[in-house]
Amino acid sequence: MTMVAMTVVERARAGRRPAGAVSGEEIPGRGPTLTIRRLGELLGAGVAGVVCVLLGVLVVVLPTVLAWVVEQRSTASFWQTVGVGVDVWALAHRAAVRTPAAEVVLAPLLLTALFLALCWYAARQVVLSRHHLTTRVPRIGGWRTAWSALGGSDGTAFVLGYVVAGLLLAHTASFGLAPVRLATLVPGVVLVPLVALGLVWWGEHRREEHPVVDAGLAFLEARTPVLVRRALPPVVEVLVGLVAVSFLLVLGLLLLRGERILTLYGSLDAGLVGTVVLTVGQLLALPNLMVWALGWTTGSGVTVGTAHVGWGEATAGDLPLLPVLGALPEPGSMPPGIWAMALVPLVAGGWLGYRAAGSAPRLATWWTKTQIMLASCVAVALVVLVLSWLATGGLTPGLLGTVGVEPWRTSGLLLAELVAGGLLVLTVLHLSRRRL
Repeated sequence: MTMVAMTVVERARAGRRPAGAVSGEEIPGRGPTLTIRRLGELLGAGVAGVVCVLLGVLVVVLPTVLAWVVEQRSTASFWQTVGVGVDVWALAHRAAVRTPAAEVVLAPLLLTALFLALCWYAARQVVLSRHHLTTRVPRIGGWRTAWSALGGSDGTAFVLGYVVAGLLLAHTASFGLAPVRLATLVPGVVLVPLVALGLVWWGEHRREEHPVVDAGLAFLEARTPVLVRRALPPVVEVLVGLVAVSFLLVLGLLLLRGERILTLYGSLDAGLVGTVVLTVGQLLALPNLMVWALGWTTGSGVTVGTAHVGWGEATAGDLPLLPVLGALPEPGSMPPGIWAMALVPLVAGGWLGYRAAGSAPRLATWWTKTQIMLASCVAVALVVLVLSWLATGGLTPGLLGTVGVEPWRTSGLLLAELVAGGLLVLTVLHLSRRRL
């Protein structure tokens, strides 16, 4: 009798396979044969990326054209209006758009999230609808087989289709009033489909509905350090908590300053269509305000042109006539006790320390638990770094060169505060449990 050694992860995967799944083996280190059907799947994955770009642009262009038709005061042509829609799509990927007066960079993150959702749905179909997923479960003998089981080639084709279509479409806007700087679009059009692809694999890791993909995920999981695997679950919990606190902070400011915001609306006299467009645009930037609020809790402060809001005071400056900016505090000293919001990142770090102490064995060393906590802190800081980069923009040249937070400063301060809170809680728990 031949004995086959199996890892704990592989046994767990094998025990949870659906009854209809047929077990089998492939040659280690090799993926499925490249056939005409397989080439069709790869081509379809690339087309899916193209379709995501076209649908995303339509989501922006159709309301823009509708507003152009309804608004009688508009002097732009139809194709110029379509170009504006393409510009907004590019802005949502944090591209720079050159207008006659200045260069604009500001990604409305709610719109970015919508495009991410489109990519997630398409990537799910691409990765989880391959024909060989229903044939047999491969024996993962190397990275090449794992890549094939995960649908890496299909995912790559999907990302490439999105990138190429996005760049070509943005290039057409260069014939309009506000051309897109294509080089600045590349990071965004790569990041959005890549994150969507990662979310598909993460969701499959939790559901375990496709044995072939699960085999590739098990291969990756077995080669991921245990400390990293234990550090990731608390990251999601802390990010959800920080998002909730930031939302409540922004909502509180909007409610407290609601009268001033309505006054700014009245002074604009933008008409019905203009008011609706302005309101929708501000709602699309609501996640940006949440990221700025999070940056303020770290002590980084929020900058809107020449105005700056920190822990201690808010400085005066020239602001654009946007109603939502009426929520900013009046220039001068901040209310006493407002610094207590600085406890938010410290409490978040304390939770990471608590989870790290609980995820490690009781007799594990303090340094082992600290490594788990540090990995969680770094992961949270990296996510906030990316979000801060996406949420921050400005108009150059001019007084509004920076609108938002400083990404590196925000993530650096957050990392230091998370580590401080985590070390405190972790050390106390470690010492108390050793005495028991």
